[in-house]
Amino acid sequence: VPSQWLADRGKASFLGEYPVEVVYNTVNRNVFRPTPSDFRKNHGLEGKVILLGVANIWEERKGLKDFVALSSLLDDRYKIVLVGLNEEQRRQLPKNILGLPRTDNIRQLVEIYSAADLYINPSVEETFGMTTLEAMYCGTPSIVYQDTACEEIVRLYGGTAVPRGVKNLLQAIESCT
Repeated sequence: VPSQWLADRGKASFLGEYPVEVVYNTVNRNVFRPTPSDFRKNHGLEGKVILLGVANIWEERKGLKDFVALSSLLDDRYKIVLVGLNEEQRRQLPKNILGLPRTDNIRQLVEIYSAADLYINPSVEETFGMTTLEAMYCGTPSIVYQDTACEEIVRLYGGTAVPRGVKNLLQAIESCT
């Protein structure tokens, strides 16, 4: 399994009688590294603190509702940028969230990660959290929820894990910016 978090859940299930080995996923550090880009300029985000979230598919367990709630608590110094949204989700976002579609362009994703000030992963069910590790390799500190595999990643590579809840995210963001 890709994390101790998942191994522990497996041990607590009917699979508990079988041996489990943790083998962490890896990221190509020649690709995922701090990379200059015009992302801020191209999206009018110069001078803003960019709070980034990325998901292949945004669904409830990935924390989209938490980002929307967080947006109402932030002042205009901050801009939330979410990558991986479908058209309907993008239409429903508050105006202070920049919603971008999913990208298959790795270089573009690396440039977005690198442009962000903080990577926020409010997912409540991650078995590893590749996007968190990718962001961190691009030089972007991460804030994640406790009790997911993402907490394990920030423990190993640096970052902040907070109890679930938008107010906890806000407090961590404010202490990091």
